[in-house]
Amino acid sequence: MTIIDRHIMREISRYFGWILLTVTLVYISADFFDKIDKLIESELPFAKAALFFFSRIPFEHLIPASVLLSVLVVFGLMGKYNELTALKTSGISIYRCIKAPLIVGVGASLFLILCAEMLLPIVRSTANRYWLEAGKEVQINSRRQDAWLRGDGFIAHIRHFDAGKSMAFDVSINFFDSRFRLVRRIEAHRIHIQASRWACYNTVEQNLNPVKGEPTVRHHARLDMPVFFAPDDLKHGVRAASEMGVLELAAHIRTVSAEGYDTTTLRVDWQAKLAFPLACILLAVLAAAIAGRHRRGQGLAPVVVVGLGMAFCFWVIQSFSLALGYAAIMPPMLAAWIPIFIYAGTTAICLIRAE
Repeated sequence: MTIIDRHIMREISRYFGWILLTVTLVYISADFFDKIDKLIESELPFAKAALFFFSRIPFEHLIPASVLLSVLVVFGLMGKYNELTALKTSGISIYRCIKAPLIVGVGASLFLILCAEMLLPIVRSTANRYWLEAGKEVQINSRRQDAWLRGDGFIAHIRHFDAGKSMAFDVSINFFDSRFRLVRRIEAHRIHIQASRWACYNTVEQNLNPVKGEPTVRHHARLDMPVFFAPDDLKHGVRAASEMGVLELAAHIRTVSAEGYDTTTLRVDWQAKLAFPLACILLAVLAAAIAGRHRRGQGLAPVVVVGLGMAFCFWVIQSFSLALGYAAIMPPMLAAWIPIFIYAGTTAICLIRAE
């Protein structure tokens, strides 16, 4: 590795650290003020509250964006002070200049993989448990998508919960009176959990007759019920794909599929876990290619704006593609990888034009 490569890597790493720290603090501040009311009511200790807010940081998005911005700033400054021009007149092509950003992108990808596999699943699971314990309204005990819930006068069991579709499958809800006697039982094959009501499908309802002491049974194709707890509480209580590593999620998909439930959402998330770390590499090279076209006398702002626009388009394409995968309109593998393929071609075109 040459002196120039080490210099560029050192500058990119320095700006990467400051940019990642800045955007992280901005995100935590916005998230804190959004949840400050519930935080005060919960009386959560400072250490647990800090862990909860740390777990909510979307490092999967912030790290690639920070890599992009750091490379744009470094190469933009090099272009502004004619350092890129000096390198090109010395016979160094743009393909040689992307060596340092490429190494930084690979390092950021490996760091993101380690965080997603080892740190974030444990932190997010623990933080969600703390947050639910502080709520005290509904107690949730879950293992992956299987959950037990206990609230005021009821105990419910959800065999499988699809957070992406807000659907619960094979649900049993038991209602008790003040003396903890079972007075009502509802079994539903599928429940669509909404903010204002529950839509229960293929439901069997049993009500205890206080006179005869025998239950009356009724069948409903659809039964609307009031909301017993917030849907977000259940999403926090049931382990999401972001709280599992690649191998654990793959094993969970096999288990859920063997039980006969739809695994489309989980398979899309699994493919996204494999594809997303490559965004660090692509965006690093793309930033170098965009900044490499810097013209003499051009300011740094246009380069940064163009790069941010490209990054924003990447997140839009990825979100739209994943949404198509969740809706089973697009195969899970294609939904997760098509943004990578599109931007790989875009990066190649930008490199050719920069050269």
